[in-house]
Amino acid sequence: MSLRVSAPSLANVSPSVALEKGVYYRTRSSHKRTASSINSPNPYISRSLPPRNQQNTKLVALLLLLVLACVTCFGIAYFLFKTRWATPTQSFTRAQHANMPTPKVNASILANLEPLQGEARALHPKERFLAYLPHSGFHNQRIALENALVLARLLNRTLIVPPVRLGNKPIPYYPFDRLSHQLTLADKTDLGYCTRVPFKISAPPECLDYFDYTYVPWDWLVNLTSVKAKQKLHPRFNFDSNWVYTTLGISEEHIWYLRDQTPYQFRFVDSPRRVDENSLYSEDIHLDFLAEQTQKLLFFGTLFGSSRLRLREKTHQAVRKEIREAMTIMNPILNSISESIYRALGRAYLAIHLRADEPKFRNDGESNARTLWWTLLYRFLNLTTDDTIRLEEQIQGTMTSYVATTNSTNQPPLQHFPHLLTLGLLGLKPPLLYIATDLRETQVQPLLKRFRATFPCSFDLSNFTRHLASLDHLVNKVDGVPLRSHLLPFIDALVAAKALRVVGTKGSTFSYYVEDVLWRRIHKLPIKQRG
Repeated sequence: MSLRVSAPSLANVSPSVALEKGVYYRTRSSHKRTASSINSPNPYISRSLPPRNQQNTKLVALLLLLVLACVTCFGIAYFLFKTRWATPTQSFTRAQHANMPTPKVNASILANLEPLQGEARALHPKERFLAYLPHSGFHNQRIALENALVLARLLNRTLIVPPVRLGNKPIPYYPFDRLSHQLTLADKTDLGYCTRVPFKISAPPECLDYFDYTYVPWDWLVNLTSVKAKQKLHPRFNFDSNWVYTTLGISEEHIWYLRDQTPYQFRFVDSPRRVDENSLYSEDIHLDFLAEQTQKLLFFGTLFGSSRLRLREKTHQAVRKEIREAMTIMNPILNSISESIYRALGRAYLAIHLRADEPKFRNDGESNARTLWWTLLYRFLNLTTDDTIRLEEQIQGTMTSYVATTNSTNQPPLQHFPHLLTLGLLGLKPPLLYIATDLRETQVQPLLKRFRATFPCSFDLSNFTRHLASLDHLVNKVDGVPLRSHLLPFIDALVAAKALRVVGTKGSTFSYYVEDVLWRRIHKLPIKQRG
């Protein structure tokens, strides 16, 4: 008998939190003065009391003066808070947008960005669906979509495809109910007026982060034609909590929820777990168990994770491989720009994909940069260990003992060499290097020093502003958000993937995508599967 569910926590019970409100009382400590201290006449003090009416008039005038002063102070403070002390990021973003000319939108390219609510197709009465909640950055969303496509294909269900969120403020993982609520709050429906708020007027709270992110359909970035030929997809362009009921006509009693409470709670398998198997996930759910659910909609929380699906059957693995191969960037604008940069570089160069600006990678920036540098010289250019060490010492001076690692090879500890070597190790014509990175001000970045010193002909995206000009007026027609800044990382990745060899940052899903999928697909090689 196959294992169905290895843990009993699949009941459709939403977590609830009881809130208690306490009432607090403040009591003033008693302080009594004796009658003698108040009323006893002092023969040595003579008081001249003013008339009562004059005293009341002065008191009223004093109160009015205090009220006026308070109102004035409050007004000044409010003015400063809303103008001079406004959030710099907000002011810059809105100023940038306010100064933009009327967007020159290529309607043929942006047609797919129109709202998809009107794309109503006839739903079969017996059609069953699968939905999930996306979160985090683009590549975590991509991995979740891949897993969702595989599950929907194997369970013969139509996948509800959410839009992809682009921007520098991703929604992080939350447990099911809170994540659903956060997605609803981030929906931009009926917020179009945010694009028309004058710069000198403070934006309403709901518009503060309006330009920090945008939503686009997946098939605007990725060609899903081959996927659609084998399974049904239904687009969803907003996260309104009533969308399932109003669009699909599915009531609550016909929905089966799998509410996760931790990011690595549920894993989906097609065979029992081995006794000696270690897993990041706490509970396994067999695909047969999911297939037995008769509800109209299976609604999952997070599906992110390269090992979320543990598939052992060859046919299931083939489905996953086919879907992952389809997840390459196929946008005509991005492909055209990256191709022009590729030609400008002479079609022959090495590349690195360095992630160092995100909080996750900042602390390891120097170590990751050094690993990429070692990989370039030791693996790609075939320098010996000794020569690589000597070259590194010439660039940086005497270094402490260190074990340098590449993605696949461990190097021996560094040793001190008193005699420095010249840069002639790479010959008179060192290869060109393209640096794809999320770092800003790349020409003065300390982390890039070793690459600039070793490869005099090194380039990054900042060297190709002319090639990027077509992005300047590209705007999402749905929410009016300029797309340039959101699309630059994809162009960076495509240029790196076109290199003869590319090495990425360990632990980065973006780098894995560049190395395992983009580079291999561009060079006609089988993709590398993880998980």
